[in-house]
Amino acid sequence: MNTSTAQAKVMVDELIRCGVSDVVVAPGSRSAALAIAFAEAEARGEIVLHVRLDERTAGFLALGLGKVSGIPAVVLTTSGTAAVNLHPAIIEADLSNVPLIALTADRPPALRDIGANQAIDQLKIFGPSVRAFHEMAMLDPARDSVAANRYWRSTIARAVASATDGMRPGPVHLNVPFSEPLVPENAANLGSAGSDLVLEGRSDGRPWTADSRMVAGMSTPLDHLLETLLGDPVVPARGVIVVGDHDDAEAIGMIDELADAIGWPVIGEPSGNVAGCDTVLSHGGLLLADDEFAGAHLPDVVMTVGRVGLSRAVMRMVTGAGLHIAVDADPQWADPGRSADVVVASVPLPPEEAEVDEEWLASWQRADLLAAAAVETALAAEGAVLTGMHVARATAAAVLEGGMFYVGPSWPVRHVFNFASTTVSDGYVLGNRGTSGIDGCLSTAWGAASAFQRQEGVGALALVGDLTFLYDSNALLVPDSEDEPNLVIVVADNNGGGIFSQLEQGEPRFEAVFDRVFGVPLTVDIVGLAQTMAVPAVLVETLAELEVAISAALEAGGVRIVVAKTCERAREADILASVQRAVHEALGSA
Repeated sequence: MNTSTAQAKVMVDELIRCGVSDVVVAPGSRSAALAIAFAEAEARGEIVLHVRLDERTAGFLALGLGKVSGIPAVVLTTSGTAAVNLHPAIIEADLSNVPLIALTADRPPALRDIGANQAIDQLKIFGPSVRAFHEMAMLDPARDSVAANRYWRSTIARAVASATDGMRPGPVHLNVPFSEPLVPENAANLGSAGSDLVLEGRSDGRPWTADSRMVAGMSTPLDHLLETLLGDPVVPARGVIVVGDHDDAEAIGMIDELADAIGWPVIGEPSGNVAGCDTVLSHGGLLLADDEFAGAHLPDVVMTVGRVGLSRAVMRMVTGAGLHIAVDADPQWADPGRSADVVVASVPLPPEEAEVDEEWLASWQRADLLAAAAVETALAAEGAVLTGMHVARATAAAVLEGGMFYVGPSWPVRHVFNFASTTVSDGYVLGNRGTSGIDGCLSTAWGAASAFQRQEGVGALALVGDLTFLYDSNALLVPDSEDEPNLVIVVADNNGGGIFSQLEQGEPRFEAVFDRVFGVPLTVDIVGLAQTMAVPAVLVETLAELEVAISAALEAGGVRIVVAKTCERAREADILASVQRAVHEALGSA
């Protein structure tokens, strides 16, 4: 057995012993030994293998798998720019604390810096975005197979431990130089008869090194926390809890319990998954976008949970509050406004002493009901016009009970936040909120749906914009031999970057250059594009058609695309402005 084959077999065996169940392979030559070893493991039923031509897509697929399962998926590339293409997914995994292991095959160090083909400097190419980096030493097991075996296996065990660290999971990078020959000369297995190599793992199937470090966090009653911080245990009555993107399922129940006990409204971003909380608001972002309401409802205390920042109006409230408590166990805790007075690792327990002002919560809830009625009236007044707001509401409403809903960035996540934030109360909502980029969203949704359905067996929905879809359309290039999840991807197609119309560059003074450098209309036939990749797709232009199409796609199963052709971006911006005016008028009557 040659060195490359021996090393690859040992690494794959140890990854499986450490609990890795999914591997994404991008085809290449220098990574051949590992690719073959993974394919053999798939044939033995030990892993689920995914193959993608585009390394960026492969990285985000691994991200989605790990995001849902909590188990690091492995992504394998060959050397050169193939490895570099993993960087966007690595950064998202870093900022979202998603376990992931990147194996980048490499040329031997002796071939660097001499003009050798496909040899670049791959050492620490992902910089500080990985939890750990290690370049595998090139050992010859024929000289000392015991030492080589221990090195290969312990390195893999450390990589998995770093990726799944209890305090801060995330991506790990192993750069693996291979020398030729890169493929096996025979079908020899580890420890096969007649072999002098000692390459077996632990006899009972355990990992080489099991990470049993215990990390525990303890919640403190909120009044105790305030007494420690301010010397006063009395919890102010005027408080708000804002929940951003997080991965702590236990926090949701604790948020609900705390908010109930002290009468604080909850404002949840879609991937905060607090739609089922008793005091959650449906239109918190729209309420705070109204200057008069926001001025009259500035809280004494704001508690943020996880990564917040989807709404400028909400962030103004956070930074303007008298006291800001940030809840985030990450050593690099989220505090984008730099306003946090204290950061704690877990949601505080209900206080033993607190001032509860029932009118405080009631005033928010009355305003929320008025805003809901205003939204319904304003959208209904547009007749048959289909906007991104309609698409967000219809897609969220179609999420199956206990199902998964992936929400893409830009307009879709904001439309869900403002118009459908409490619709999915019995499901799992997620998105790439670490960097909030448009790259890799389809691949992430595909991986997340695959892992989710393995656990829950319920179909999934995804909502993205047209540019987001086009940016990652390679995600649909999947071999026929692979199982596909039940995933319906709804595309809100406004022919360009609609969100920019609501930002400063959307002002009339930039009209002459807006489409050229911001809107970027491409007029792509998305249905036709999907169909060329053998993915069923339909185009709809009305709300009724959209609802029927989503229902039919969910029932049919597999991966399907529903393209909702919305109105022109300028018209949509005008409709959104009319909704905001209607909310303002409604709040004036409160």
